[in-house]
Amino acid sequence: MSKRAAAPTSYAASLTVEDSSAKPQDDAQQAAQPAEGGQGRVRRPLEEVADPSVLYLHPTGKKNLRLYAVERNCKVHDLLLEAVEEWAAAKGLAGPWRVPSAGPPRRRRG
Repeated sequence: MSKRAAAPTSYAASLTVEDSSAKPQDDAQQAAQPAEGGQGRVRRPLEEVADPSVLYLHPTGKKNLRLYAVERNCKVHDLLLEAVEEWAAAKGLAGPWRVPSAGPPRRRRG
């Protein structure tokens, strides 16, 4: 077996220096503009106003939840938000809990 050639350690070609005299843009304008060269990830408008949360579910429970959502022709996300809204109402916590979508709905599965 042959060893792989080591990658060069110089990063000078990938570094750029920004002009400090350029007018600063606000965060919304920067997020809307794609990165130079088409590389990098542009944040979607929904991510600008939503705070993501992670929920770890047992695989069996998750499968049952997905099957339930398919039977009801809805999304698991909507079921989970509905559960959070009901729980918060029972505890007297004020919302809002849902962030309205910033764009047109995606293609519906049918």
